[in-house]
Amino acid sequence: MKKFLYFAATALLLASCTEDFKDWAEPQSNPQGDVITFGNGSVDPVGTIDFAVETGERVKVCDITAPSTSDTAYQAQYTLYLNDQAFVMGVDGTIASQELKDYVIALYGKAPEPRVFTGVVEWVMTNGKTASAIKSEPFELTVILEPIAKPDLWYLVGSCIGDGSWGNDPANVGTALIPMYTEAEDFTVLTYVGYFPAGQGFKLIHQPGNWDEQWGMKDGELVKNDGGSSNIEVPADGYYMVTYNMGNETLTVEPYDGIVGVYSMMGMPGGYQDWNPGGTLMDPMSTVVENHDWMAVLTFEENTELKFAADGGWTVNWGGPTFPVGVGVQNGANIPVEAGSYRIVFNDILGKYYFISM
Repeated sequence: MKKFLYFAATALLLASCTEDFKDWAEPQSNPQGDVITFGNGSVDPVGTIDFAVETGERVKVCDITAPSTSDTAYQAQYTLYLNDQAFVMGVDGTIASQELKDYVIALYGKAPEPRVFTGVVEWVMTNGKTASAIKSEPFELTVILEPIAKPDLWYLVGSCIGDGSWGNDPANVGTALIPMYTEAEDFTVLTYVGYFPAGQGFKLIHQPGNWDEQWGMKDGELVKNDGGSSNIEVPADGYYMVTYNMGNETLTVEPYDGIVGVYSMMGMPGGYQDWNPGGTLMDPMSTVVENHDWMAVLTFEENTELKFAADGGWTVNWGGPTFPVGVGVQNGANIPVEAGSYRIVFNDILGKYYFISM
C-alpha cells in the first residue's frame, strides 16, 4: 500500500550549504525570488526484509515515486528513519544491508526473529542553495536476520582458564583461550562448563587479539563492552556453566550439578587410524585447573568417521551424528568427518565438539 507525502509548498532558504535542513513544518522563508512548488510523491514499502533471502550489499525498503517540482534544478535526497534511526537511502529505495543488520543486532541480538519497526522516508528537495524537507506517512517494516551459518565463537580467557596467562592472541587458541561450544541445531547459544576456583577472574572475548568486544563484571552485574568492567569471578570453588545467548544478548554463570568425570587422556579413534582408542591423542587445554577441554589439529585426506574416547579405552566414549558441530553421547553414532584440515575442540562434560576449518 502506497504511503503518500506530507509536502511543503515552497522551497526553504538554507543559511549555508553545510547547515542541517530544517523540517518543513517549521519553515524559514526567503521573500525574494519565485515560489517553487512540489507535487506529491509516494513510497510503496516492501513490508518484510528477510536476510535469509536478501544477500546483497544493499536491500530494498520501498519503491519511491519522487515528488514533482516546478524547478528542475531541484533534486531529491532520501533518508529512511526507523524508530528515529537515520539511514541514507538511494533513489532506488535501498539502504546498506550491513547497517540495517547492525542496527537490529544492537537492539535485539542475532536471533532470526521478526522485528517490527516504524519507518518514515524523508525527501529533501534541494538545488544546493534552498531546500524543502518532505516526509512520507509512517509505515511498518519487518526485519528478519539470517540464521547464523556457522558458530560465531567467543572465548574464555583468564587466570583460571587454559594456561592462566591471559594471552589474548590468535596463536593462543587452545592454550590461553578456550572456545565456548554450540549445538548443530542452534548457533545463537554458546555454553561452557568447567572447574572455576573462587577469587580467580576471567572474561569472554569475541576476536582473539582484540579486547573491544568482551564480557566482564561491574557492580556485581555481567556487562558487555563496558570499558570499566572488571573480571568475572565465581563465589565459591566448583563447576559452573557459562551460557551466552547471542539471540537476546544475555550472559549467565551458574553452578553446574551434573555428573563430571576426570580423565588423564583423550583419543580420537576412527576409520582413518583403525579405531585405536589409545592413538591420536588430543592435548589438554587447561593446565592451571582441572582439565575438561581437549584440542587437536589434524588433516584428514579423505572422508572418515571417528569418536572421542577417554583414557585409552572404549569404556567412556562419545559419538554423534552431526558434523562439524555436535553433542557427543556415550556410545553414540560415529561422527562423520569430511576431508580437510581442522582444529578440533572437545569438552568432556558437555560432550560438545567442533571441527574448526583451517
